[in-house]
Amino acid sequence: MRRLILRAFYLRLAILVWVTGMAVVATFSLAHAQSWGGLYNMDSMLNQGHPFAARPTSASVPVGVSTQVTPASTSLQPAKASAMQSRVPNDDESWELSNLFSEIRIGLLAHDTGPFSSKEEDGIDTNFELLFASTDLFSFMWSPRPHLGISYNSSDYTSQAYMGLTWEWSLWDGWFAGFSLGGMVHNGHLVGVDGESKSLGCRLLFRESVNAGYRFYKRHALMFHFDHSSNASLCKKNTSDGSEFGRHNVVLNEGLENVGVRYGYMF
Repeated sequence: MRRLILRAFYLRLAILVWVTGMAVVATFSLAHAQSWGGLYNMDSMLNQGHPFAARPTSASVPVGVSTQVTPASTSLQPAKASAMQSRVPNDDESWELSNLFSEIRIGLLAHDTGPFSSKEEDGIDTNFELLFASTDLFSFMWSPRPHLGISYNSSDYTSQAYMGLTWEWSLWDGWFAGFSLGGMVHNGHLVGVDGESKSLGCRLLFRESVNAGYRFYKRHALMFHFDHSSNASLCKKNTSDGSEFGRHNVVLNEGLENVGVRYGYMF
């Protein structure tokens, strides 16, 4: 009997809860279905399209503009080279060895041959000379070529290093001739021993040379070479004149000459 009473109570409670819930749902729906002027018209709502449905749009075409679409060209065009790639250096901008160096010369020279001084030293000089390209700085003096060189003596006599300017002229059919002016520094004796070494007087001497030869295949040359070095009697030494107290100045300027053949290669 007790169970029947509990079941009847739970059934009534469930019916009450369901009725109350339906009333709340109806009230909520009615409140949201109202508009500013009254109830929402359900018929108009049913006749409207789905809010997320895609709608075709027509783009407005300006007046006077053709709507014809031109197909893109399928031909491949070569890419334009950049300014750096297409730029070819000209002769003025490209650097070459001949822009700095003009010619190299090597040879063998007989040492202390005269004829302007007595022969007191011996041996063979190995000669190496580098000529530079002339510049506008020397254009007022017929564009000589600067040079640097050395002559090393094989018999431990006077060796020298020298520098100066070389003038040269082409004569005919590859023949040429020229001369040079400059100075030299040497390792010889300032006051020599008679019959054994030269009295060159100063460590720095004037140096002159002449060259004459034949140039072939544009770059190669064989030439005769002669050079002379001296101090122009500017170097003196105060020494005894042989008496007890007597002294006098002695000019020390025996000079030095070398002669031989050289090969030249022009850059």
